[in-house]
Amino acid sequence: MAILLAVLGPAGFARAECGTLAVPLHALASAKPGRTVRVAGVVTAVFPRLHGFFMEAPQAEWDSDPATSEAIFVYGGRHSAGEIAPRQRLVLSARFQQFHGLPELAYPRRIEHCGHHALPPPISVLLPMSARRWMSMLGMRIQLGQPLTVDVLADWIRYGEVRLHAGGRHYAPTALIAPGPAIRRLNEQSPGREVWLDLGVDGAHPRRLQVGSDTFDAIHPLRVGDVFQSVAGIDYHAYGRNLLEVTHVGRLVRANPRRAWASLRLSPGLRIASFNVENYFNRASSGPPFPTERGARTRSQWRCQTDKLVAALKAMQPAIAGLEEIENDGYGPDGALAVLVNALNRALPGANYRFIRPGAARLGTDLIAPALIYDADRIKPVGRIAVLQPPGDDRAVRTGLTRPALAAGFRSRTGGEPFTVVVVHLRSKRSSCGKELDNAVGGGHCAKARAQAVSYLERWIGKRPTGIASSAVALVGDFNAYPHSVAIRELLHGGWQVEPPLKNGEPEYTDNARAGSGRLDYVFLSAMLAKRARGAAIWHIDADEARGIGHTGRPACHGPAAPYRASDHDPVISALEFP
Repeated sequence: MAILLAVLGPAGFARAECGTLAVPLHALASAKPGRTVRVAGVVTAVFPRLHGFFMEAPQAEWDSDPATSEAIFVYGGRHSAGEIAPRQRLVLSARFQQFHGLPELAYPRRIEHCGHHALPPPISVLLPMSARRWMSMLGMRIQLGQPLTVDVLADWIRYGEVRLHAGGRHYAPTALIAPGPAIRRLNEQSPGREVWLDLGVDGAHPRRLQVGSDTFDAIHPLRVGDVFQSVAGIDYHAYGRNLLEVTHVGRLVRANPRRAWASLRLSPGLRIASFNVENYFNRASSGPPFPTERGARTRSQWRCQTDKLVAALKAMQPAIAGLEEIENDGYGPDGALAVLVNALNRALPGANYRFIRPGAARLGTDLIAPALIYDADRIKPVGRIAVLQPPGDDRAVRTGLTRPALAAGFRSRTGGEPFTVVVVHLRSKRSSCGKELDNAVGGGHCAKARAQAVSYLERWIGKRPTGIASSAVALVGDFNAYPHSVAIRELLHGGWQVEPPLKNGEPEYTDNARAGSGRLDYVFLSAMLAKRARGAAIWHIDADEARGIGHTGRPACHGPAAPYRASDHDPVISALEFP
């Protein structure tokens, strides 16, 4: 069936006999931009969103040079009309140009319809593949006949683009090995293993996406870790990405299905959680209207964000939770922390969640702050509330510990010794702290700063800041450090037990970014408190989900999809047994 597309100029089709003088498509590699050329080829695919189509030479007309492409993209503009369909053989005249460094033909003015022709065969390729090889096939039909794992979904709902990775899930380097020369060797093996599928979504944030025979939406998602057995399409390159403009997908293996909270089968007991809530900004009634500096941009998005966070917390029902990225707007009834806790209590009939008040109007000066909430029916605060401020005279600690740490003492209402919980949120890796505070290859920005901040935390904890004599301590939070980074190794060497324990095989993760998956969020138990550990879990409700399923897209905020993509980090939960 012909596909209507705005690609042709006013001349439309020329039904006369087709001319024979045409520049071979592979010869365009040496064409000068701005020159009008006459070419011939077979239409292989039409993409309305790109406002054009791809032409490729029949295989019999290919040259013997593997470095030259036998295809070209033809851009027709947004306001012209015509009829183009795959398998048509065309002869056309158009201006040759470079668009963001990519060759294309623009605004064809004379198109001759020369009947139909079999499509050129797709070129079978395997990843990894060099950038030069990819660019040599621009515009040509290719087929990747190997399993490819869904790797990044940041642009899935918005643009219909998904990054696939050959060889399984892609992990950040220090999620696998320690910083240093080995990281460099690992990085040398990584290039060429990735490809972006472009499904040509027309319009942002569609409620459903169709991929082959599969339909995806907020309740039936595509998730990181799922596997495409094969994909085929047009080789393309844009926005610094190797793109495959998809024409066919093989069988999809849903290798990473969602898991409900009950399916984790976490041991009963007193649960301590760490949960980064992704910039929960409620914009207090005394503040400016939406959008805020961070978080939800509209009141509707904020309601959705609240619903999702409450759904996740309601399922976990932690006795104590360290929350990170709460808006630092105080502890009054209109503050973000109070609003979230009140919403949780309304969702759990009979619940009695409260939050720790550090005794100041705000916790530090940053836009966000860590917080502690607890179930007052199961836990009671004891001792003092303590705050560790970043010291102004120590640049290393100040840079790694950009936000205060909050500590409080608790005792289970069923008995047992008191213990201390400390919540932290260390400096991110997004920008450098300076050469002396960064790290060896693979450590990420501010790696040494985070390590020094951890040492400072340990010294402070050792002074019993909450006044509790017991050395039973839980240190929870977003450390912005992968398991093999200097900061985490410092804690492990100090005798802390991480929950759930780090694996020797495939590593765990709580976050997924373009650098790869990895664990940034932890519950650490001191040796004394670790004696009471009865199990732990990471609930993968966020890192594997597309951003558009969260509050910034158009998700089903209630019902089966409610807790999924509540944040961008997965919560970590440890169960402790008390008498």
